[in-house]
Amino acid sequence: MIKRLNDIPVYLTTQITIEAAVFNTIRLATQRLPLPIRLSLPRFQYIDIIIDHNAWACVDRSLNDLPVIAWTDFEIAQRSALHLPIACKLSNYHLQSAQITKGALTFTKMALEKKLSADQLSEEHCQAPLATISRLYCRLPRRAS
Repeated sequence: MIKRLNDIPVYLTTQITIEAAVFNTIRLATQRLPLPIRLSLPRFQYIDIIIDHNAWACVDRSLNDLPVIAWTDFEIAQRSALHLPIACKLSNYHLQSAQITKGALTFTKMALEKKLSADQLSEEHCQAPLATISRLYCRLPRRAS
């Protein structure tokens, strides 16, 4: 995805900070869920957010995933505390892209929290101790004759 972001001309680039809670949730999702993560934004008909390790981008799926806005160059190398906001570069590829900036990150945080909690529940369910699983549900391997 980074390569595609570099191929499209940028309308406006600014340095911003992202709330720690939002950044931490999205970063945790990049560690635990298969990448790239793609979510549809509910208030915008054709806009999806794609999350990768190094970049997050809102794209217009009706225009062959043309970027609308992207968050890149996260300054995490000198990060000393998890509760502090993270600086990054915000690239606008469209004149009206600022309308989706805050709403996109808020929705993404909520959606990924749901995915991560569902993922954790399914993991705990699969890793239940053998003593708690009824033998009716256990299938023993067949022995080769």
